[in-house]
Amino acid sequence: MMTIRAKKLPAFMLMGTILLSAGALAAQTIRMEQLSSAPVLDGSDSDWTGVDPVVIPLKKSGPKVTVGVRELQVRGGVFGDEVFFFLQWEDATRDERHKPFVWDTALKKYVKGKEREDRLAIQFAMEGDFTVDWLSGKSFEADMWHWKAARSNPLGLVHDKMTIIGRERVKKAFKARIPSGETIYIQRPSDAGDKMYSTRRYSVKEKDVMPKYILTESPRGSVADIKCRGVWKDGKWRLEIRRKLDTGHDDDVVFAPGTLIRGGFAVFDHSGDDDHVISETLTFQF
Repeated sequence: MMTIRAKKLPAFMLMGTILLSAGALAAQTIRMEQLSSAPVLDGSDSDWTGVDPVVIPLKKSGPKVTVGVRELQVRGGVFGDEVFFFLQWEDATRDERHKPFVWDTALKKYVKGKEREDRLAIQFAMEGDFTVDWLSGKSFEADMWHWKAARSNPLGLVHDKMTIIGRERVKKAFKARIPSGETIYIQRPSDAGDKMYSTRRYSVKEKDVMPKYILTESPRGSVADIKCRGVWKDGKWRLEIRRKLDTGHDDDVVFAPGTLIRGGFAVFDHSGDDDHVISETLTFQF
């Protein structure tokens, strides 16, 4: 298994993914259609009229989840050497701030605000023994695409990362106890390249609210492989994504013709890491 250094990961379950044989299909299949032209990344479905959306039911990832999004509409296709997705889901509010600093007059300093950005994550299998449950005790690697309304969307990018779960102790990995009482280690590193954003603190007052995260202008490397445009309008997010079928990078999944790949989605609605809804395991058919 690859060993990649990662930042600390909150203990939440999302979904894993793995390459499939024809006899091991997941419950729902998203067929990646052959497109007649490349969709424009504008957050509009006007150039997706020939592709019917697949409605993906979403469920709470835990008993304390407050996110109420019930379904996700997914369209997928291939044109030339690129894969495209158009995703749409209900969201009553547009949340484009994440953990901002708010000036506390009494304390005379900035404190962390309560606002959280809207987010969506997709995973695709790369290696290992797939399971939808990160705490199952099984080991696998997956390509994670993490769209963030505040920290990636303004750059026109989806944060390209990985999920690596295993039994070997790894520095800077999240240590989790599974139901059997055994320990697993979860890594969620960014792909190679520039940091997509950095954090900042303020010693004196500038404005009542100041951003915690400062975006990197034009980040380069594998971390910036996935282009996107997310638009919120009329109580819905519409997210359009494009990426090369094969980026040539070791930390990215390869979408080859004729392959079946397991994957899944998670949606966050101005919520923290433990508070999100997920799909069942899905099959992406190329």
